[in-house]
Amino acid sequence: MTDFINKIKKTIEESFDLAKNNAQNFKEFAGEYGKSARLKFDIVQLKNSKKKKMNLLGETVFPFLLEHNYDGLKKHETLLVLIDDIKLLQNEIDLAEKELEQISSDSEPRPEFDRQQVRDQIDALENQIEERIQDLKNMKKALDKKEK
Repeated sequence: MTDFINKIKKTIEESFDLAKNNAQNFKEFAGEYGKSARLKFDIVQLKNSKKKKMNLLGETVFPFLLEHNYDGLKKHETLLVLIDDIKLLQNEIDLAEKELEQISSDSEPRPEFDRQQVRDQIDALENQIEERIQDLKNMKKALDKKEK
């Protein structure tokens, strides 16, 4: 009986360890996916901001170019600020894209597994557990009969 209980205990511990490892792997995968998704979102936002700044730059410069007023364009106060903002946004985009590439290259490919093999292992484990439960019930019945 002690051997039987030890087998049940071992089976439960192995199942728990497997579930714990799978949960840890999923947690790591979800963390990588979340960071990657956040970076992609940030890149889109930065590109939209850059596009708006580029449009504003065009709207600012165009009237001066129509009038061939190059001196007024050189003296325009916000022109240099817009150009600096656009450069800064492009640098942020480049950094975010490099970080995204780093995440993609760091994450090792997940090994493919045979789903049918995993199902077969689960079925075998379920059968073992059911057999052991049935043995426990039989032992309990035998103990009850001896007590009567």
